[in-house]
Amino acid sequence: MRHIELNNEITKMTDGFYQLEKDQEALQEFMKEARENTLHFHSVQERIAYMREHDYYYDVLGEYSLAEVEAVYTLVYEANFQFQSYMAASKFYKDYALKTNDLKQYLESYEDRVAIVALYLGRGDAEKAKQYAEMMIKQNYQPATPTFLNAGRSRRGELVSCFLLEMDDSLNSIGFNINTAMQLSKIGGGVALNLSKLRARGEQIKGIDNAASGVMPVMKLLEDSFSYANQLGQRKGAGAAYLNIFHWDVMEFLD
Repeated sequence: MRHIELNNEITKMTDGFYQLEKDQEALQEFMKEARENTLHFHSVQERIAYMREHDYYYDVLGEYSLAEVEAVYTLVYEANFQFQSYMAASKFYKDYALKTNDLKQYLESYEDRVAIVALYLGRGDAEKAKQYAEMMIKQNYQPATPTFLNAGRSRRGELVSCFLLEMDDSLNSIGFNINTAMQLSKIGGGVALNLSKLRARGEQIKGIDNAASGVMPVMKLLEDSFSYANQLGQRKGAGAAYLNIFHWDVMEFLD
């Protein structure tokens, strides 16, 4: 794809300088490809009807009149938003824009995502929805990733992003927390786990020396869990492990 080639040329030095202008060339090529692969609609009414019929959007017309919805879309379209970099555009279309079920076509531009997010957050208040839309399209306000990704979709994860779990030193607790972490990852959450209560490698279990496996194998189980449980393949699982500095496994943990 031409836009990838152009993006790679940025770091190729010419006369001692990086070719930063290639970023804009890559952006233009990418946007041309994105527009060609986007399903277009003749009107806001046609868009909303299609998205509801195919179970992509929540029942937005159950909260607003068609005229109120059209007013929000008009506001964002008239802002003439332009991506400022190739990375910004490619990130939006890869991770945020709603796609058809077969993942072959985009269903939203940046303006479309802003509009439906604003309408969802407005909760039936047309003026509030317009305020949200104006702040987002001017980039004075950007919702957290789970909110911007999920708001307005009928099949979605949660609107919050961060969770903290604490694991006790038992197999039941380890299993429960791994399952909980996978469930939270499935709905788009990033999960942090405190592993400080786990026995260190080589400690006793039921009086038997060198029986405990330590923290690292549990971390490997968590890593596989987050890789497996992502939000419909659109948002990768994310996890973090924390350990008290006085834990016997801390050097292995840091390494």
